[in-house]
Amino acid sequence: MKLTKLAGLALAALVAAAPAAQAQVKIPKPKIAFIFLGTATDGGWSQSQDTARLALAKAYGKVPFVENVPEQTDKVEQAVDLFISHGGNVIIAGSYGYSDAMAAEAKAHPNLAFINMAGISSAPNLESPYPKTYQGWYLAGMAAGYATKSKQLGMMLGFPIPDVLWDINSFALGAQATNPGTIVHVAFVNSWSDPVKEAQISQAMIQQGADVIATDMDSPAALVVAEKAGKYSVGYQVDMGKSAPNGILTSVVFHWEKELLPAVAAMKAGTWKSQGTPLYGIDTGVVDIAPLEHIPADDIAKIKAVRQKMIAGSFDVWAGPIKDQSGKVEVPAGSAPTIDQLWNMNYLVSNVKGSMK
Repeated sequence: MKLTKLAGLALAALVAAAPAAQAQVKIPKPKIAFIFLGTATDGGWSQSQDTARLALAKAYGKVPFVENVPEQTDKVEQAVDLFISHGGNVIIAGSYGYSDAMAAEAKAHPNLAFINMAGISSAPNLESPYPKTYQGWYLAGMAAGYATKSKQLGMMLGFPIPDVLWDINSFALGAQATNPGTIVHVAFVNSWSDPVKEAQISQAMIQQGADVIATDMDSPAALVVAEKAGKYSVGYQVDMGKSAPNGILTSVVFHWEKELLPAVAAMKAGTWKSQGTPLYGIDTGVVDIAPLEHIPADDIAKIKAVRQKMIAGSFDVWAGPIKDQSGKVEVPAGSAPTIDQLWNMNYLVSNVKGSMK
């Protein structure tokens, strides 16, 4: 997906995120279908969604799916229409770039239910949920800060859109909290999954001095390189420990089933209402971190204490003061950004080295 398109969708998110009265949707006999951006065994993004699909299949019977559907409106609509033609009435997809297509399909089929994980469009019968990934990445950053000896970390991400900038910025803030002076080298791959390029970037960051490599991508390729080089790593979307057993610190993980199982149950009961573009935090279990490894027990306890504060609602990742790379104060002391401001994030924090290009 081109960045111009992503920018347009980001603006739409500001409208979609606004609360609005939604009609109840009832699906007495849910016939669920999934649309994946990657494969169900990609080791990351789509695999995390497939775990939820399997949980739904256990509750409601067979749940068909289609893999490798590109972020092209016509391709997504074709996949949706095929499932609907076979009786599908709960269509679940999972990509930011599916937002336009899912909005169009929801409008065309007002009596059916649609969920697009990581989307930014909404309607009375379409919800686009997303985890508060920044909570998990802050905790992972704390772990990286404790682990690093060089005070240099590396992180690669897909595109410089707001909910991806959350991840690099919160990771950097977490590292800064536990090891002041730590910097994070950043690189944007301009793809959600490019294992070859991810491996090359990982190697380059290690050569620059990074001794912890974090990936915000859909594959564990960067972690495999870090493992071979004897460096620490942080995974994403699923527990990537199998790809880097000797160096993984943790992974920021998704448990989509904790949102999707209650949603489909509510559809069946006739009580489901689209919440627009809701964010789910660690308190809901939709996002969390995998077990912490390769750092001292005392440091693990400190990270767990912050996690508990997040669950209790007494710790805000974005509490000011926060400065960007130029030294500009983005979040003043004593304040925190609103949800709309988070959706409009367009900067890198002060201890990130690199650009949004």
